Amino acid sequence: MTHPWRKKTRLWLAGLACLLLVGCSTRVIYYWLDVAIVWQLDDYFSLSSSQKKLLDNEVKGLMSWHRQQELPRYAKDLDALAKAVASPMTPAQVSRHLAATQQSLTRTLANTIPRAVRLARTLTDAQVNTFMRDRLARQQEREDDFAKDPKEKVLRESTEKMNKRLVFWIGEVKPAQAPLVACWVEWQYEMMPPWIEYQRVWIGELDQLLRERASPDFEQRLTKLLAQGDGLMDGRFTGYTEQSRQRTVNWLSELSQSLDIKQRAHLYSLLKGYVGDFEKMTRGQ
Repeated sequence: MTHPWRKKTRLWLAGLACLLLVGCSTRVIYYWLDVAIVWQLDDYFSLSSSQKKLLDNEVKGLMSWHRQQELPRYAKDLDALAKAVASPMTPAQVSRHLAATQQSLTRTLANTIPRAVRLARTLTDAQVNTFMRDRLARQQEREDDFAKDPKEKVLRESTEKMNKRLVFWIGEVKPAQAPLVACWVEWQYEMMPPWIEYQRVWIGELDQLLRERASPDFEQRLTKLLAQGDGLMDGRFTGYTEQSRQRTVNWLSELSQSLDIKQRAHLYSLLKGYVGDFEKMTRGQ
């Protein structure tokens, strides 16, 4: 539920996020993640055999590091979160747990970027052009969809999606929690115009950067774009990021305080299950 601006293009992290959003076997998904990443990037760029070999080695190295270094932290952080959700959480408590998640993402990004740079330097102009055409087409499609869909339709569909997510996490959504869902959905709709504008600017920056991928400062610039991308346009978007984070913290705290015993037990059990999965994966099971 955190704002996505600081995580743009982290393809493999999106895969990890799926571990916490679907009811599939966590370990099965995780152990197939390296294959899925290679397939996805090959679909984006139509990689040559040598590029596939390089990518495969880089992804295997990344996943090995992640399993040894990050999964134990995941287990520890989720165990602490499971204990915290047993009682109503204050905004300060929510903020601390979100900060732990961001720290993990930052560490993972630091390990990922040098690997991404090595692959990016092997890309041809034709591969970059194909990739960027697809990104720009997808961006235009998002903009067109938002422009043409009535607000009522967007809010209705977003409410349905949010309720499904909450059912997964807390078992059911009580009528008394409907205003919280409505508030969240309205906020997301409010943030869509600046988010769409940010995406457009960000993609333009990525396009320019990839065309200068042979430059000595390519890694430094890529790191800045991925880790601090909301600083584009003289920091215009930074305020939206901070506003979104604070709203998320407050909203999660209110949701936590609204849970009944049954919902807390469901969430606690779910988190402890992930703790067990991550501990087993750390041991290679």
